[in-house]
Amino acid sequence: MKSAWKAICALLMLCLALAPAYVIGQTKSTVQVNATAKLAAGTKAKSSARSKAKAKGKAKANAKAKAKATKPLRPASSKPSSRLDPVDEKSLDAEVAAARRILTGKPGDIEAADRLARASVVLIDWVLNAEAVGDTAKARRLTQKLGKDLNDTGWRVQKMARKGDLKARQAAGFLLGRGILLKQDPEKSCAEFLAAAEQLAPAGWHAAQCLMEASPGKAWEQMERAAQRGHAAAQEWMGRRCLGEFDAREKDFACARTYLVQSASTGRSRAQSLLAYLLISGQGGPVDLSRAIRLYKVAAEQGDVNAQNNLGEINETGRGVTRNLDEAMRWYELAAEKGLPSAQFNAGRLWAIGVGDKKDPAKARAFLVQAEGNGIPQARQVLEWLDRQKAPERDDAPALKPATTLGGDAVKN
Repeated sequence: MKSAWKAICALLMLCLALAPAYVIGQTKSTVQVNATAKLAAGTKAKSSARSKAKAKGKAKANAKAKAKATKPLRPASSKPSSRLDPVDEKSLDAEVAAARRILTGKPGDIEAADRLARASVVLIDWVLNAEAVGDTAKARRLTQKLGKDLNDTGWRVQKMARKGDLKARQAAGFLLGRGILLKQDPEKSCAEFLAAAEQLAPAGWHAAQCLMEASPGKAWEQMERAAQRGHAAAQEWMGRRCLGEFDAREKDFACARTYLVQSASTGRSRAQSLLAYLLISGQGGPVDLSRAIRLYKVAAEQGDVNAQNNLGEINETGRGVTRNLDEAMRWYELAAEKGLPSAQFNAGRLWAIGVGDKKDPAKARAFLVQAEGNGIPQARQVLEWLDRQKAPERDDAPALKPATTLGGDAVKN
């Protein structure tokens, strides 16, 4: 019995000795399994994150590509990347001279050739802006400079235009429209101006001219945009349209004043003359005689024939100034010699009546015949008096009153 208990105790001792090893083995196995599971889960999570990031990146790239495809192309900058455009003739001449020196030593230098093309683009912009304010002398001089100093740049200007540079497109429209540096092509010229009209006022003005006959509605939309961007000629034309010209359905003198004030402030003489007429007549606002006379003088000195004629009338009648018939005759004759019919009538009438104690029937007849031929019916009445060798008194007939002009295309070509 005692030996049996010993055997049982030995067996129990053996079981107790083996139990920790089994538990530890089980624990290690569990830890390994758990670690493997965690590693697999982590790998799966990372893989999922990478997939999500990749999908997000792809979606972003697709969205960007789609936006780029639907977004209108932006025109190339109107300035070269390495230098600013010349701001005056002196700096432009220096730029042209520098580029020419480079090309003399290295004829194939593309950058130097592009600098010359850029100078042409800038110079053409100046020409168009000079024309806008009515400075024809400056525009003519700059155009001559273009033909003399930059006569080999036409095709490069076209190349710049094809890249989307709007100032270059405007310049190409100018060259193609006038046959300067490039073969004349009115259709292509209008296409370039219409493209550049998106941002540039001079191009908008010329685009309006291109559309005026075929699509007047669109033409006046372009004209209005050009006027809003500060184009003096477009502002004058909008003012004249408000006065009832260009087949306008109604007149709006206040509208005319608004546009003409803007245009006149740039120095455009025709707008100054028209504005003076409104100020002196009180249409579209209060009468301002002194301002009107100032505007007439400025415009007349710049050669505006309507201002010259109306300034003659002011001096003849003494309205707002000391009456001066000699000064009146001087202005009448200046406008008459440029072909203004009303001025021809006024000069002839005044020589028939007499300037002070001076009368000249021969001069009177010469001016009156021109006036009659240019559609002034009152000239016939004064000619008949001259034929009867009767010097008419100043207040004899309505035909002896001064003929004033509103403006516009009064000179008969």
